[in-house]
Amino acid sequence: MAEGLTGAGDYQLEILDLITVAGLRVDLKASCFGLIIYEDLFSLTLTGTIAISDSVNLASFGPIIGQEYLYLKIKTPSLPDTEVSSIDFSENVFLIHTVSSRRQIADGVQGYVFSFVSQELVKNQRLKVTQSLTASWSDIVEKMLRDSHYLNTKKNVTIERTAGVKRFVAPNIRPLDLVVLGTKQAYSTFQGEPNFLFYENFEGFNFRSVASLYNNGPTFNFRTVPAGTNTVGAGRNYDIVKEMETILEYEIISNNDTIVGYRSGMYGSKLITHDIVNKSYDTHIYNYLDQFSKEKHIVGGVTSGFEEHPFISDLYVSKEGRLSDFHGRTYVMPVTNKSGVEGTDGAHTTSASTQPFSSSNPKHWLQRRNSQMLQLENAFNINLKVHGNTMVRIGDVVTVKIPYITASSLKKEQQFDKFYNGPFLVKRIRHDFSMVDTPRKHTMHMSLVKDSLEERLPSRDDNMEPSAASHGSSRIYSFN
Repeated sequence: MAEGLTGAGDYQLEILDLITVAGLRVDLKASCFGLIIYEDLFSLTLTGTIAISDSVNLASFGPIIGQEYLYLKIKTPSLPDTEVSSIDFSENVFLIHTVSSRRQIADGVQGYVFSFVSQELVKNQRLKVTQSLTASWSDIVEKMLRDSHYLNTKKNVTIERTAGVKRFVAPNIRPLDLVVLGTKQAYSTFQGEPNFLFYENFEGFNFRSVASLYNNGPTFNFRTVPAGTNTVGAGRNYDIVKEMETILEYEIISNNDTIVGYRSGMYGSKLITHDIVNKSYDTHIYNYLDQFSKEKHIVGGVTSGFEEHPFISDLYVSKEGRLSDFHGRTYVMPVTNKSGVEGTDGAHTTSASTQPFSSSNPKHWLQRRNSQMLQLENAFNINLKVHGNTMVRIGDVVTVKIPYITASSLKKEQQFDKFYNGPFLVKRIRHDFSMVDTPRKHTMHMSLVKDSLEERLPSRDDNMEPSAASHGSSRIYSFN
């Protein structure tokens, strides 16, 4: 894999061209001193910035006004030139949307920063959907992406098929707003998985459930390595693959805020549905600990069937129950079920007076989706800085091994941290391409999350929240 590489983080900048509104094509490779590209599971498209030094006043005679096109292609040296191993936007170009931070940085030289996005996000701002749509959510999403009346993207699109046929009247909203609505209401044909995401990575657009991401095996194995044990000057002892998987820095960030868990409904919630057709209501309870074995999480691997456990303890915090036995959030949602047929939409009828369409059925997706999306932000999160390569994507599963840290002189019983070890989902990546260092280097700042554990957390029966045996005194304040 690494034949031909001289060091981890090497990259080849093959194309970096700017097309101005006047049609002038400018090669920016020599004048660029910084390029950053952001991938994010919770962002609709790719974004980025590029810093330029300008000694010919291109900003004026170009001119540069925030309506330019950016052609970009970057690859890892020696790898086959494929969409998996390169960052190729030489055809599906980025669009510049703003120019900022323009200032003089030396005599006769000014610097400025372009902000760019995928062209689909710009197209989305000038389009509205005002039509009745009859299809599954996956087909509606595909229509918004591919149809020539809407985004008309030429990029690769990966779509997981969803269950049910919807009748939806789009109320003058943008195409990607409709896609976001689909992520919230869709559930997969595979076991009714409701946790859909829509995002763009370097391979294209994705409309997929979190379970489908967990079903992929790890692509890289990141670990810390003692300093000096694998240096570039070590000759034949230098292992470049090992260096590519070396963690340069890591930060374990705030995890599992119990107050957020209660208030947001991540642990437990109540849903009241009001059927406006049948004039009835139902109550549905979500309990994270009770539902855990029925949901898909990262350690289990979905179809792999590995044993996994919740990331919170099932300790009884009081006589009333565990963390998830308290319903900290209440939802109230309308439904329109056909009389006597749950899941069939009673609000829409065909010309033949039939009602074959699926209702929104929030009990199938609302509480569970809310909980699992919050788990992606509040479970075991870690930030890594590693050598960059063009093969790591958001949505990938990677293995992380953080060492067990102790100041004790006793022999360690385990080599790696109990929680920050094993499979993690890549949520965000900031790709930094240094243009001024010699040699040029690509580094990645990654945000990872793990929402289940290999071992069950302890939960003693006699370890409830402690409190005093009696109440303190009460005083009434009065003005004298």
